[in-house]
Amino acid sequence: MGTEPVAYRWWVLANAFLIFVMAFGMGWTYIVMLVQQVLQDLGLQMSDWGSLWSAISLGTVLFAIIGGVLGDRFGIRLSVGLGTTFMGLFLLLRGTATSFGSLYLWMLLFGLALAVTFSNVPKALGMWFPPGEFGLANGVTQAGYGVGAGLATVLTPLIVEAVGGWRSLTSILGVVTIALGVLWLLTVKDRVVATAQLTERVGIGASIQRVLHVRDVWIIAGCYFLFLGGYIALIGYAPTYLVSEQGMTAPAAGVVLSIVMWVYVAGAFVLPTMSDRVGLRKAFYVPCMFTTGVFIIAGAFLVGTPLWVAAAIWGFAAGASPIAFVVPLEMAGVGTALAGSALGVAVTAGYLGGFVGPLICARLAEASPVAGFAFGGVCYALSALLFLLIKETGPRRA
Repeated sequence: MGTEPVAYRWWVLANAFLIFVMAFGMGWTYIVMLVQQVLQDLGLQMSDWGSLWSAISLGTVLFAIIGGVLGDRFGIRLSVGLGTTFMGLFLLLRGTATSFGSLYLWMLLFGLALAVTFSNVPKALGMWFPPGEFGLANGVTQAGYGVGAGLATVLTPLIVEAVGGWRSLTSILGVVTIALGVLWLLTVKDRVVATAQLTERVGIGASIQRVLHVRDVWIIAGCYFLFLGGYIALIGYAPTYLVSEQGMTAPAAGVVLSIVMWVYVAGAFVLPTMSDRVGLRKAFYVPCMFTTGVFIIAGAFLVGTPLWVAAAIWGFAAGASPIAFVVPLEMAGVGTALAGSALGVAVTAGYLGGFVGPLICARLAEASPVAGFAFGGVCYALSALLFLLIKETGPRRA
């Protein structure tokens, strides 16, 4: 039940796309372009930034499993709608921060709310889309992140002063995110039959216990740990590296990252959809994510046009990453009924990587700046190799 295509699924997808554009893409990324302004305003040092940036990931680690279980128990309307609304609220509060402690708290709580939302959007798509469109739906949604992050890296340095500084920009993003959470609550429905079946058959503790007995849940969690850890570390350090080590201006560094994000949008549309058509997941994820890692490492040594080309290949190949969000929906013993719990486990691992990744990156960067940059590429390549151990879940699996 719940696998037949219905027109309403496109409204669910449109809402998920907008949430990933604003709440995830812009609401999460904009601040990496404002590090110096934020630190100067609060009287902090650059050494404080690694802890502040990793606070979001720590919040997600602490709450992703709980968030996924709540989605399985109470449905996608409340879990995603309230999660998004609270993301917006904590953005508003972030704009009021007056010290390291208060900024850390609001970023940590933003991560908690993000955990609930992030763990349940793929579940929502799995409830409303048939298996043959899982890759398409998750690819479009993840492309929304690329759109938002691309806009954030380009527009933030250009508009921050016009809107009144980093605090005002943060508040604007908070208000828009709250509006999207309310829109989801008012207009996106649960798939009633699937939710009712879950409530009757699987309790909160039992759902976690069941998914933890699935071997491939642990492997996909490892893949999340590596690629999200590498990505979060890299996106937090790349602007600083490009400016301080490659001699670029901040707007030029933003352009390089925007190339990655905008080309990622194309990759996230094309590669997961091709995976649906071919009916295989590993054949796309493994070579594409390994290629991503190679070109990230290459990008640490390049400047000018070669760097732009490397950024474009890096971004397009990374468009295979949404496939990792499809696999739990297709795993034997998981499916859409327990997808929230399985994704909660995987997202916990991913943001654990996002918490420790920036700390490792910072240590490497202190010893050798290029090593800090290359760290992200190594993580992507290792994620690709680990994915080889997962049993194929695509429609054409043997």
